[in-house]
Amino acid sequence: MEIKTEQYYPTYKFNSEKRDVVLIEFEESLKIANSQTKVYGQLTNILLAFVTILLSILLNQNFNPELSINIFRENSILFSIIIFLFGSFILRYFVDLQKQITINARKAVTLRAMLGLDYGHINLTIPNWRVEGATNPFVIKFFNGWFRFQSVPFWVLTIGVNAIWWISTINQLSFNIQFSENITFVFYQWYGYLIISITYLFVFRTNLNDTHETNFINIVRWFARLINFKLVENFEYIIYRAKLDVIEMSRLKVNYENLKSILVEIEDKTFYSNCGVSFKSLIRATISQIKPLRKKFKLIESGGSTITMQLARSLFINTKQNNFLRKVFEILLAFWINKKFTKEELLNLYVVSVRYDLNVIGLSKAIKHFYTEKIKEKSLSKEESFVLVERLSNVTSSYRVERIDYLLEKLKVEIEKDKVFNIYNSLIDKGKIKK
Repeated sequence: MEIKTEQYYPTYKFNSEKRDVVLIEFEESLKIANSQTKVYGQLTNILLAFVTILLSILLNQNFNPELSINIFRENSILFSIIIFLFGSFILRYFVDLQKQITINARKAVTLRAMLGLDYGHINLTIPNWRVEGATNPFVIKFFNGWFRFQSVPFWVLTIGVNAIWWISTINQLSFNIQFSENITFVFYQWYGYLIISITYLFVFRTNLNDTHETNFINIVRWFARLINFKLVENFEYIIYRAKLDVIEMSRLKVNYENLKSILVEIEDKTFYSNCGVSFKSLIRATISQIKPLRKKFKLIESGGSTITMQLARSLFINTKQNNFLRKVFEILLAFWINKKFTKEELLNLYVVSVRYDLNVIGLSKAIKHFYTEKIKEKSLSKEESFVLVERLSNVTSSYRVERIDYLLEKLKVEIEKDKVFNIYNSLIDKGKIKK
């Protein structure tokens, strides 16, 4: 239990003597999550009933027309604006309630893992994507989809307020709004439908974004699903795991500053100034794919991906897909993560996430594979760091002297060439790379 706890929650030390306290906290979080879910359902039913009754009254021609329909239509614009703003307020309330439910559910799943309760092996009877049987808190999402129960308030309010706008403007399909003697704006009825729908969609979806979610990345993921391009399912969990690896490197006191500086020097010299994408590098990479031009400009064949693009590919894009589409999504995802993380965070996430050789993923495995099993307090030299960076783009475990010489010439950092080749010869002798 403690080993699993440390694996998933390394920043928290579980004290078995306080198990009863954790158990009480777990029970309380479950009660809160369940009670909030019931409240959410009840309020949704009340909202649905309220909108239904209101629309019935407005459409009922026999219901005191002088005090209802006539007054309503005489002040239709003002009434519609009030209803629209009130609907926005109600929708935001439902969003906040949904977030509280999700946070409490995640808390329950986290505490369950700390207590050593795991329903993973019987998830056919207790679904592991629901709070009752989940072992991973990130499967409990803030936003579950447009056609799930949690989205009912959005649909009720959007349809209901649009219906009220239709009733209030049924005899007037356009309005002239006078700004000055010479400026008049024509506001058509369908503008109202558009404003109501887009505003409610924005309020509902944006406020249900997870920690690293943005509207931009939601659109990118929707587009990927539309064209059947495969991205990883749970972005938040992937980022969480990568951050844990960074924490683990810090805990083990591994010094990889040389690696980061050489990485930037070789892979992406504009890393600290670019927006996650270097179009100059992409153009150079395109030229390098053409053999005559590659020889003419003395280039090596490359993909033109920046460090940020490589990180996006490593974390979020499934392999063996169309190369062109993969590059497009690398670019889109790079724009996103460049906004969400600092440059230093991106570098740390990169070195613990990328592939250094076949089946060697992350810095910890790379050090153990190439250098030593005793990783704690390991300080990578410049020469060791260079070899690891050179291995990044080498997926065949091969040894190419011309490539190594080319990369060494690019470096401004002083590196002892003899030591570099001694490392390669040692790795060849150990069978780590092929000559």
